[in-house]
Amino acid sequence: MNRWKRGVVVVVVVLVLASSGVALYFSMPYHGSSSIQQVVDDPSVTVTTEDGVHVLAPANADSTVGVVFYPGARVAPDAYYSTFAPVVRQANVTVFVPEMPLNLALLDADAAGSVRSQHPSIRTWFVGGHSLGGVAACQYADSNDVQGLVLFASYCNDDVSDESFAVLSVTGSADTVLNRESYQKATTRLPPDSTTHEVQGMNHTQFGSYRGQRGDSPAPLSYDEAHRRLGDVLVPWLTSHATSAVGGDDSPLELTSASTKSNPAATADSRTVLTPSRL
Repeated sequence: MNRWKRGVVVVVVVLVLASSGVALYFSMPYHGSSSIQQVVDDPSVTVTTEDGVHVLAPANADSTVGVVFYPGARVAPDAYYSTFAPVVRQANVTVFVPEMPLNLALLDADAAGSVRSQHPSIRTWFVGGHSLGGVAACQYADSNDVQGLVLFASYCNDDVSDESFAVLSVTGSADTVLNRESYQKATTRLPPDSTTHEVQGMNHTQFGSYRGQRGDSPAPLSYDEAHRRLGDVLVPWLTSHATSAVGGDDSPLELTSASTKSNPAATADSRTVLTPSRL
């Protein structure tokens, strides 16, 4: 989908939200649990906010690998602190979680671009997202040079099957928010060498640290255990692909604008219609 069409979609979404009063609903996001303070107090991880972007970075080492992660619909960035703190420690990456207009990442799918431009010391970039945030992250990856794409309980609405970046798609077996039929259909829109993994016993909200999302099922796992299992998948994947990028070329990945790279395989006919309430 080109920038003009995406712009039209954004305008339409904003008008619909404003006219229906739904904007108020999305302006009240789910925040992280009490575990947020544990991350803030962790001496091995620094937590800062820069112009609306929440940054988790290693406290005792320089990081040249960055992950821009888009939150799910109506989920605040702080809901992902507990998810990514152990990843930051173990993989030595810096994670950026931007605040989104009306807490909808689809309204600012290019947010990663401004993050990247402000952090030139980061040489290798990944982009990802949770739920509807993953859909927006896929849009960004489809139009820009990235090392990899991380999808949590999400899928691509754009066809990126011929792209060269690595893809990790993680779901939870207890997740009853993710639309499984749409998820399965979307697997054909990913590169054939994509990595997929299902965490047994994990539900939708456990990709973050918030609670109360309508439609989700209780999970047999604790949040800590769910995050540990998620990290066991994400950390080696990030380390492997970040190492291959740095080892092969000391120059940073080129940052392109969304208009300079397109995917002819991605057509309107190949996409499904998404709503924030049911991904």
